[in-house]
Amino acid sequence: MNRLLLALVIFLAGCSADAPPLPLAKPLVAAAADLKKLPGYDIGVYTPQAVDALVLQAPGLDNSELELRVWFPADADGDLPVVVFSHGNWSDRDKYDKLLGHWASHGYVVIAPTHLDGRSMARGIFNSLRYGQLGLISARVDDVRYIMDNLAAIEGKVSAASGASVRFRKNQLVIAGHSFGAFTAQQFAGAQAWDISESDSSPADVFIDPRVAGVVAISPPGPMFDVIHEKSWLQMRGPVLVTTGTWDSNAQFWPDWRMHLMSHETATAGDQFALVVEGADHYLGNLICRPEREAKPQHNALAIVNSASVAFLNAFLRSDEKAAAHLRSNELQSVTKGFGQLLRR
Repeated sequence: MNRLLLALVIFLAGCSADAPPLPLAKPLVAAAADLKKLPGYDIGVYTPQAVDALVLQAPGLDNSELELRVWFPADADGDLPVVVFSHGNWSDRDKYDKLLGHWASHGYVVIAPTHLDGRSMARGIFNSLRYGQLGLISARVDDVRYIMDNLAAIEGKVSAASGASVRFRKNQLVIAGHSFGAFTAQQFAGAQAWDISESDSSPADVFIDPRVAGVVAISPPGPMFDVIHEKSWLQMRGPVLVTTGTWDSNAQFWPDWRMHLMSHETATAGDQFALVVEGADHYLGNLICRPEREAKPQHNALAIVNSASVAFLNAFLRSDEKAAAHLRSNELQSVTKGFGQLLRR
């Protein structure tokens, strides 16, 4: 407990520490017509709609009343593919609308819960002290698994709240997340957390579920708190898309933005993709996770993240061969003249 409290103090101190020097970043220099040819770059053909504050009773979970925000394409027909999205530490389900709404415009249902460490810094710290870091990591996985097992109930709540007849595809979905939530998502591809400083600590269970068709990890963490480390991703299997940027650094934890690529570089090879965006930071300025942040919004970076993530969703939830070919090509780097590039293993 004392070590966790110390870690939190260090984290808070890091928030006010001098930022590491940022490398020069290439601007986005590309014709609008060329950018529009990238899969998922433009807003999709569907009208995105969100319903918020849906409550899913979850007896047996520490997070026993799961609060949900659900984005969906209001004018789409048929069984819709589903993404479950896990927010970053101390953030919340409604802080990612510019990303999740974009996915909905391309025909995806996106279910975003509020985890025990979410809603506010005070609640996050309180529950970190109450459950411990490994306890919160486990609780996040429990939240996502419960959502996966109760898609029919959520489908009914969305339909009732919106007045629309919304149907989910329940046998195949993608798990996505940002920052701490990106690691939550990666656990469903085989990532593990355990305390390497404790001799009696052993790796957590691997949560492989045949319903999970892939993982989108927006700026996943590098090593932190002794429980996420260089061994955490050795069993992680694709399909996984990791995204980061050349300004995605933190003075205390990740002074080099490349540390966010550790999960990509150490995972089991095969359908491992990593998007690197020039000048993109952890919050895309203030467009995701921390909209209250006093920073210049990075709209171009968000557009590239939107594009690459939609291409990934289309490839692995819709078996879209054109999207799959894009992920395996240098088209993004060529069109954006290096502003964005996709790495593959």
